[in-house]
Amino acid sequence: MTVAEIGVGIGATSVEIVKRLRECDSFHFFSYADEVQRLLEDLQSAEFCSCKLVPWGNSRKRLDSYNWNLAKIILGQSQRHGIYDLVYLDGGHSLFVSGLGCVLLKELVCPGGYLVFDDVGWVMAGKIGVDPIYCPATAENFTEEQINTPQIDMVIDLFMKNDKQWVRMPSSKTRATFMKL
Repeated sequence: MTVAEIGVGIGATSVEIVKRLRECDSFHFFSYADEVQRLLEDLQSAEFCSCKLVPWGNSRKRLDSYNWNLAKIILGQSQRHGIYDLVYLDGGHSLFVSGLGCVLLKELVCPGGYLVFDDVGWVMAGKIGVDPIYCPATAENFTEEQINTPQIDMVIDLFMKNDKQWVRMPSSKTRATFMKL
């Protein structure tokens, strides 16, 4: 099994995923290079980690993201049948980043595989670290409408909802799971 997590943060979800993977499985993880390096070191030293670890780091430049690495993976494939059995997308939380991420990931998920979107219903307003009150750069980069709109919901409506190759599975209030037919 090959699993990918997009946006690792502090690695809490990564640890839970890796605990369930076997020696013959692979875990690809995408985020900022410093976060990926720190997580790689933590997982390599963990007793429970036996799977192959494949880190994919990107810079913190404003227009760089995990999408660059996803695109390079697609371009490097000799066949377009997908490589991931499960992808957990907890990335940029914006239409700008997660929209392109969704389009790229749809190419990388194997038939019968799953694409899980985290933070359905999430908005920037009121969130420490991204609300313009705490982070003035948010107001410089996003309109008030964008700050108050659940953009992952938009990504799902735009790119998943009517795609006949994907079926929505039972999900939670904050996650949406789709299976590729």
